Amino acid sequence: MKKIDTAVKLIAALLFSTFLTACGGGGDDGNGGGGDPADVPLAQSPALVQQYAALFNNARSAARNCGAETMPAVHSLTEWNPKLQAAAQGHADDMNAKGYFSHTRQDGKTVADYGYTGMPTAENLAGGKGSPQAITNAWLASPGHCAAIMNSLSHTVAVAQRGKYTVMLFGD
Repeated sequence: MKKIDTAVKLIAALLFSTFLTACGGGGDDGNGGGGDPADVPLAQSPALVQQYAALFNNARSAARNCGAETMPAVHSLTEWNPKLQAAAQGHADDMNAKGYFSHTRQDGKTVADYGYTGMPTAENLAGGKGSPQAITNAWLASPGHCAAIMNSLSHTVAVAQRGKYTVMLFGD
């Protein structure tokens, strides 16, 4: 079911970006996507985000198989967004406080509730403790999670943890 959920989200993001391009929306902020005005260089992100971003960018630098799908190498993630970060942290905090594991928050909040105006392009969750390397390796071994990391629409990254929960959000 998780594979299907991730695939549906990726397809929806692709269709949404195609729609925006077709109707003239989604302007270009110089990184190929619409982005959010609060996007800043990745170097300004918290250390944990930089650690994960380095692992993601290493993975994105070469073509890889995500299950049966061959994904081409894609550009590096270059931006961080404090609003996207707040959304990721809110999701990790909510799962930890309420003891659930789901892409759908029980409190109903979305990235828009945190003021993020870019397009969310991918989300990965981890529900067990582990190093950033171990969690990234597990995501790369899962076809849907791997495809999310290799999503070429993504330019912005946020990663948050609380308890045993890790939330990765990518935006355009």
